This record gives sequence, C-alpha cells and structure tokens, in this order.
Amino acid sequence: MFKEKFKYILSGVIGITATGLLLAGCSSASSNDSNGKTTLQFFSTKTENASTYKKLISKFEKQNPNISVKLSSPSNAGTVLKSYLSKNSIPDVMAVGGDANFLQLEKAHVLKDLSGQSYVNKTQPVYQKMITSLYSGNKLYAVPYAINASGVIYNKKLFAQAGITKTPTTWSEFINDCKILKSKNITPIEFTFKDSWTTLAVFNQLSANMISKNWINKRLDNKTTFAKTHKQVMAKYLELLNYGQSDYTGTSYNDGVAAFAKDKAAMMINGNFVIPGITQLNKNADLGMFMLPVNENASQNKVTSGVDVAFAISNKTEHTKAAEKFVKFLMENGNAKQYTKEQFAFSAVKNVKQDSALVSGISPQLEKGQVVNYPDHYYPSALDLTKVLTQTGVNAKSGMSTSKNITQSLENADKAFNSANIKE
Repeated sequence: MFKEKFKYILSGVIGITATGLLLAGCSSASSNDSNGKTTLQFFSTKTENASTYKKLISKFEKQNPNISVKLSSPSNAGTVLKSYLSKNSIPDVMAVGGDANFLQLEKAHVLKDLSGQSYVNKTQPVYQKMITSLYSGNKLYAVPYAINASGVIYNKKLFAQAGITKTPTTWSEFINDCKILKSKNITPIEFTFKDSWTTLAVFNQLSANMISKNWINKRLDNKTTFAKTHKQVMAKYLELLNYGQSDYTGTSYNDGVAAFAKDKAAMMINGNFVIPGITQLNKNADLGMFMLPVNENASQNKVTSGVDVAFAISNKTEHTKAAEKFVKFLMENGNAKQYTKEQFAFSAVKNVKQDSALVSGISPQLEKGQVVNYPDHYYPSALDLTKVLTQTGVNAKSGMSTSKNITQSLENADKAFNSANIKE
C-alpha cells in the first residue's frame, strides 16, 4: 500500500505482548539446520505483497535447494524493527520503504553497503538518489526495487460527458476542468479525508512540485518554517477542496473508492495502488491517470514518486553470500516483472515496465526519471502532518476564511514539526 497510509498505520499503539509473540515466531538470526541447509530470515515492512514474495521464494528455493527463506511481514513492522534493533539482532534480508523505517536501520549502522553489487547498475539512478538522500554519504544501504507514483486517477467516461477531450497540463487548465465538471453536475474530485492519510496524497504532490528539495534541511535546522514557505501550497490545497463532494471530511477511503467505481466523481488524487480497488468493484471502469499539474509552466511539473520497496542486507548476517544471492535473484528482470504485474507497481529496475494502459498517462515520466520524491519521506518519523491537514479541511467546511485557515494550519504544522524534530 501507499507509503503514507503504511506510515500512519504503523504509528498506532501496539501491545508489547503482540510484539513479543511476533518476535517469538520469527527468529532474528539466520541459521543452519542439521543437514547444513542455510535458513535466511526475510523481513518485509508490507503485508499486502506477501503472496508475491511467497511465489518468488518458492522459485528461489527450487533453484537453490541448500537455502531456505523464511518470510515475516507483520502488520506492526515498525514496532518489530525497533524490537530487533533493541536486541542488536536483525533479519538477514529486509524489504523496506524509502521512509522512516529504513532510516532507523541506517542510523543504527546495521546495514551492508550494496554500492558495489552488480544489480545496483540495473536500477534507475533517480531512485538510488532517493535512498542516499535520506542520510549523509554516498553508500547505498538499500537497493530500490518497486516504486509508487501519485497523480490524478480520472474517469474517462465522465470527462467525455463533460466535453473534456484532453488531460490538463497546467494548474489553470486543471482548475478550469474542475469548473466544467461542476457545471455539468459532476463531482470533480472524490476526497476521502475521514481516513486522514489520504490528505497527504494531495499535499505531498503540491509541496513536492512547489517547494525546493533543500527546504527540509533548513527546516530540520530550524532555519525556516512552513509558515514562511508553504502559503501558496496550502492555498492550492484549499482551492482543491472547493471541488470535492459535500462530505469530503466524512468519507472513508473504502467508501470513496466505491463511489468512484460507481461513476460518482470524475477524479481522485492519490496513488497508482488505488486503481486495482476500483477495477475490482467495476471491471468496466474506463480509467486513466495523469500527473497533477501543480505549476503553470508544464515543464516544471513532475510526478510525485517514491521507493515503496528496497532491499537491504544485514551487516551482521552469518550468511552474506546466501543473502546476496537471494537479493540478486529478486532483482532479475523476470522476477521484478512478476512483482510489478502482481502488485500493480512500477519498477526501479531498468527496462521493467508497468504495461497497464490505466497508468500509461504517467509511465513516460517515470521511465524518464521526471519524478520528485514524497516530501514526508524526509520529515521526522514522529511528525503526523495528517492531523493538521484534516483539521484544515474541517476548518474549510465550517466556513473559516481562507487566509485564517492558511495561517492557522501552517502554524500548527510548525508546532507539530518542532515537537517531532528531536535531535538524536
């Protein structure tokens, strides 16, 4: 699932007993059985891709009968990782996102540098940089594998019904299309802000295309603020809300997807992972996806995209060669292609493409590296900006003036950031 959703699910309260049971059921160290067979522990921070991993593991074990791979993908992965680190023992191979969970591993200095591995050259440099930009130095502690991309999912039938013949490439064109749809009594955008993680799906795309990538370093050093730099970002965020359904703050993600599948709205602003849920409900849905055109200069707009899965190897593993062999296997084009198809993802592996016509509107940008990372990948792990953004929507619904809402929301964002920005 999309990184933002995963991050905020992880931030929930997890019982110590549950964590203990998970750890008891999944050893954090590799081992050899009595027949000399190597057992690798493979830990994944995602639960929804386990079925694909199991198929790939079965294939790997058939090719390597002396190696057994044990997959663990707990729902509270972030908590389990912290438990591993506290015990100074982590799994041999880990599948992590380019986010706070990976960063806590990097900061603990428990990962092997993969820069010299042959399969690294098979990956797109822009996604390698998204990994290395999370920390200082040029060593690659996780090799990018699968990526997600955000944009605008749209209903082609409703666009045609409104007389819109091409997708917008500038902010003005996008807003004009929203106005046209609204004039035809078609809800332009389905928002699902009852599930607060979806607010970031909108804010991230605006911020990524409007704010310098160097901003986060200044903010971490308390040399700038949201209030000083994000007024136009928040203004556009609020402008979009004018074109949502009446109950956008009370609509859940699942209900919003169901409504969209029934042609109740023309667009959703979110990630490519939303599409399978829509087509599962409506196999005849005529969908497409395009880049949210945040700026007036079309050439300045980029697809917001990030590393959803990257592979890391423990520098403490007793079975380095087996671990490297397993990661190399996963990185093979055929296996990367299988993952991409089954998980409806994009691939960081060169020449492995997502062939679905449903996302052909953004595929060229991803293949060219015309992308920018999700801003919240660089935020302190304790920062929950979704609470601020949800309140922004509530304020708008209650009639608060735009200027006051912008000021209050950005002040709240800075307060939340300051509380989360604890220097270790």
